[in-house]
Amino acid sequence: MPRPTFPLRFTQDRVRELVRLVAEREGISQNELLEQAAEHEVIARGALLADELEAAAAHLRAVAAPAMAEGIEASITAFVEAEALPDPIRPRRIARRPDPRPWGSSSIGAVAAFEHR
Repeated sequence: MPRPTFPLRFTQDRVRELVRLVAEREGISQNELLEQAAEHEVIARGALLADELEAAAAHLRAVAAPAMAEGIEASITAFVEAEALPDPIRPRRIARRPDPRPWGSSSIGAVAAFEHR
């Protein structure tokens, strides 16, 4: 099965000529030389990119940790201060009014439906 092709267009004729000369001197095809060069470049740039991403992640961790600690401390302080305030609703006893209906009845008969006999 034939491999898919990848058309490569050089913007500088000088680079195309250098590829031809180096491949000829190395005794390999221009395709092989370009494939090796692309592999080396991808590996090198991939390593640089990985280093940059690791440095960015370390920076974010360093910045986020104190911010998170400050947020937790602020939450604890706000909670403690709120607990020191009087309750907004004062507890009081509610007087129960006598129910005018006889025991075991309700306006819809729900009590009678569950009455134990």
